[in-house]
Amino acid sequence: MGMKSIDGMKIKIVQHLRYWALSGAIALLPACASQPVPMAVQPVGPAPQEEAKNSADGYLVVYSAWGLVNENKAPVEHHSRYTLMSDDGKMNRVIINHVDRFDEGPIRVALTAGSYKVSALSAHSGKVIVPVIIAPQQTTYVYLDGKTRPKLAADQQADLVKLPDGQVVGWAVSAKK
Repeated sequence: MGMKSIDGMKIKIVQHLRYWALSGAIALLPACASQPVPMAVQPVGPAPQEEAKNSADGYLVVYSAWGLVNENKAPVEHHSRYTLMSDDGKMNRVIINHVDRFDEGPIRVALTAGSYKVSALSAHSGKVIVPVIIAPQQTTYVYLDGKTRPKLAADQQADLVKLPDGQVVGWAVSAKK
């Protein structure tokens, strides 16, 4: 073979490699773009007329979506874990949302009064980010499991934070106390 034919083969190989590399990159682009962005909602505040007595702290209860946890090879359904972040960035904690394998309810987390963000799974809307306000001696509830709902008086309907599908998340920060 002459030099020209070897150079021609090299050019064709490089062209084929470029084609396959570009094709592979284009095929992978949708996978990168399909990562769902967590849905954000307006801030949720303490439940009206709900007080945590004898404490300077406030409390947070998150009814996250249900999930199966394999404990000792026996799957058990619990409220899924969630991430709790302080607005100042000093705290970023994963909350395991049950006490033990027999406990179904979400745990009650004592927190210093302030603003936080909850990143959790919603039963109907996937991952959501819920800003929460924790007030001293009060409990803030976040409802994401699709089953648990707050007990509401007729005059409290307007004071609710909802997901786009209408699911109640909790009480709006401006809710009357």
